[in-house]
Amino acid sequence: MRATIEGVVTHRRPRATDAGRLPCTAVEPACGSEPAAPMAAASRSGEPKTISAADLVPVHLLDGGEVVLFAIKPSLWFILFASVRWLVVLGAVVLLAPYLSWLAGRPSVALIDKTAVVLAAARVGFAILEWASRLYILTNRRVMRIRGVFNVNLFECSLLKIENTDVTLSWFERLFGLGTVSFATAGTGPYQTSWACVAHPLEVHEQVRAAINRARGLGG
Repeated sequence: MRATIEGVVTHRRPRATDAGRLPCTAVEPACGSEPAAPMAAASRSGEPKTISAADLVPVHLLDGGEVVLFAIKPSLWFILFASVRWLVVLGAVVLLAPYLSWLAGRPSVALIDKTAVVLAAARVGFAILEWASRLYILTNRRVMRIRGVFNVNLFECSLLKIENTDVTLSWFERLFGLGTVSFATAGTGPYQTSWACVAHPLEVHEQVRAAINRARGLGG
């Protein structure tokens, strides 16, 4: 059943037993792994632009016979969204620099401005590293999310364990044609993971649903 409520597209299915299903795990992937062999697939017109799985997916993450359907990164707008609060606060600091300098009891407007610029550049730089470290992967068996700048974290979940999938289109994401795809392994309750700031979110979501249906033998 599919319902759309205030920018959220939700897919739910009846609960089933957990017999024979793989558990969802969050593990630390090993460093220095080699990329997987090329798994090119013909892309249809209108599908999200994907990044080559051969360049991005470490071979040790894949089981025998597992096929990467797509591997995508967040939109570059992710960098702005991750930094915007810092940029707003630091912008306010620059505007209030004369008053802050007066409170400090010395003429240090230039110092305040330089400090704010350095902090803003550092925050944007870290957001770039966050973007570079993120990868969203769909295979014929699992969904995966890789993230982390200093400590790399891998979330993986069997397609057979996924009960609900949501697409959330926040107002600022809709401005840029983006959205967030979320996954839950229970009929109710919080989502275990999400793919944030993906381009063409509805198309990505449909591909995920089609993969889940195929894994369950329902076609699609």
